[in-house]
Amino acid sequence: MTNWGPLGQAVFERTYARRKPDGTSETWDDTVARVVQGNLALVNAAWHLDDEAERLTELLTDFAVIPGGRHLWVSGVPGRQFLYNCHRAGWGEHLADHFTFMFSELMKGGGVGANYSTSYLVQLPAPAGPVELAVVCAATHDDSDEVAPLLSGPPSGAVVDKVDDSREGWVDALRLVLDTAEQGGGQVTVDVSDIRPRGSIIRGFGGTASGPAPLVEMLRGVTEIINRCAGSPLSSLDAMDLDHAIAKCVVAGNVRRSARMSIKHWADADIVDFITAKADTSDHWSTNISVEVDDGFFEAHAAGVPQALVVFEAVVDGMLTNGEPGFFNSSAASVGERGDVRSTNPCGEIALEPWEPCLIGSVNLARFGSDITGATEAARLLTRFLVRATFAPIEDDRQQAIVDQNRRIGVGLLGFQEWALASRCRYSDIRYSITLGVHLEMIADAARQAAKNYAAELGIPVPIKTTSIQPTGSTSQLSGHTAGIHPIYARHFIRRIRYADNDPLLAGHLAKGRHVEPCTYTAGTSVVSIPTRDQILDDYPEELIEQADEIDPEAMLATQAFVQEHFADNAVSFTVNVPEGYAHRDLARALLRYLPKLKGTTVMVDGTRPQAPFERITGDEYEAATGQAVGQAMDDCSSGACPVR
Repeated sequence: MTNWGPLGQAVFERTYARRKPDGTSETWDDTVARVVQGNLALVNAAWHLDDEAERLTELLTDFAVIPGGRHLWVSGVPGRQFLYNCHRAGWGEHLADHFTFMFSELMKGGGVGANYSTSYLVQLPAPAGPVELAVVCAATHDDSDEVAPLLSGPPSGAVVDKVDDSREGWVDALRLVLDTAEQGGGQVTVDVSDIRPRGSIIRGFGGTASGPAPLVEMLRGVTEIINRCAGSPLSSLDAMDLDHAIAKCVVAGNVRRSARMSIKHWADADIVDFITAKADTSDHWSTNISVEVDDGFFEAHAAGVPQALVVFEAVVDGMLTNGEPGFFNSSAASVGERGDVRSTNPCGEIALEPWEPCLIGSVNLARFGSDITGATEAARLLTRFLVRATFAPIEDDRQQAIVDQNRRIGVGLLGFQEWALASRCRYSDIRYSITLGVHLEMIADAARQAAKNYAAELGIPVPIKTTSIQPTGSTSQLSGHTAGIHPIYARHFIRRIRYADNDPLLAGHLAKGRHVEPCTYTAGTSVVSIPTRDQILDDYPEELIEQADEIDPEAMLATQAFVQEHFADNAVSFTVNVPEGYAHRDLARALLRYLPKLKGTTVMVDGTRPQAPFERITGDEYEAATGQAVGQAMDDCSSGACPVR
């Protein structure tokens, strides 16, 4: 029997249940069977344990281990299995290299991070001349009325490039614009008549098509930005503008949601413009942003170097105003690495080399309590699952080369607060627990030894890093346990979930009288508000349960550092919740104390974002409200920029 969390089945049906050939949707048992068999099929059966399929099936069915949502969605699907959760976009020799890689991976549903520091941008070819874009579409196309205002007739004798109705076709159209700009500019005419109309079923990746309009809008937006920069090198913000235009197009693709990370070095001359990029404009909502700091930064700050002081104060101000930027410590992240890892995936738990992807999954500690033997065995099996996933097909030769070298994986944890409560330990006291620290090390050691042993069997390099902490937003909702290592947000709260406007599941929420409104950030998306009581209240002594606003922010940073020290060799994705009006000096002091020990962190002030994933309510307000409950700690990402799957 599946032990769903309060909203687990609804999240599964919205996010991970695929349509079967007979037109019905998968059950959870169907999905588990597909995922297990699809994963095992990635290597020869000689490299399976005798009972591996049965053991994995049992663990997944009960949510004792949960691979990243990407595995739940596409593992075992016929054809190419794009199993990698996230990627880092490098820059390359040509203008198009970075942007077409970004576009392609976002359309596969992956998140993409990039470092926009001046040291990278100065190597990028400048757009040498303006592009004159014309777009045509047959009047008989089903979406002709929608796309007509975006069209422009081609000049006489123009060469017309017909866009193929595929991900590759869309990427090629973007490449054509960028290559033309790099080569001096000129006329580009594309025909989007062959692109399937809005609402058509996408049988490979899943979901429904967006029609040609988002592509045309993206090409027009990219052309406008490129022409603005013609004759001059792209600045960091120019490059971010281009990536945002691309990401907006992908968001229009229904089941895909663009997730990005933008990072820039603290010593760059235009760093303050980067820090305030999301505060000064409504653009760049498709990305999280973080300032790259390093050992040089901490030395400069201690010495009173003006640039370091200004940057630190500006970031703390941003954190306390709208929750961004975060900090990314590239010196700490580089320990144990062979190459340049100056960027992370969108949620920050994996530092990556250029073009490198990552694979993640989590052990649900709440299912094991004080059973350390069960938890370590689950970590071993999940490690083997992720090592096999490194054999998934990869299209990009640059990416294949770095995967063959690094085989990086991220075995993570969820249900962390419940795990501590099973030992009668409050969240704020976890950092003092010798026993919990030892148990974290035992789980991490089990994963690393399993990775080493399995790599030897398979004849591949040992994964360069093995453990991490990811937010586990949607996947932790399946079992209803706390996400990653976050505490519960509140005992009672409003939980907001985003649906595509044409998602048939929306009707069920409306029928239950739930509040539904258009998404502030994404066209074609609705936000459902659900009154919530966290299920942790049913399972543990209430006097031991602390919610986020009852835990001192410094204690949260200390807990993050505790897990970084005892468990994660990659990084710990973590957002510190602070109350409105929290003192700048107190946050600054805590950050300066813990940042050198961390690979990155973010801060979120309660109530700073419209349509925030969570809003606290009282127990009485919950009892008076209608709707069903859900028990979760954090959303896919604190900024709301992470993908649906």
